[in-house]
Amino acid sequence: MIDTQLIEGALVALAVLVGAAIVLSLVMLAASVSRPGPAPHGGTRRDLPQQPQSDTDDDRVLVLH
Repeated sequence: MIDTQLIEGALVALAVLVGAAIVLSLVMLAASVSRPGPAPHGGTRRDLPQQPQSDTDDDRVLVLH
């Protein structure tokens, strides 16, 4: 039979590893958010003028009275 102290020790070790992974990921996320990164390569793209859209309506119009 498996010793309960062994199971409790394994669960505590697993909890410590999961907690350490969460803390490490939060520290890495906070470090990457806090400092600004370099500008994107090529700069920012300016808004291009809109192309005329084709008319999707038919030229034929059905009028019911």
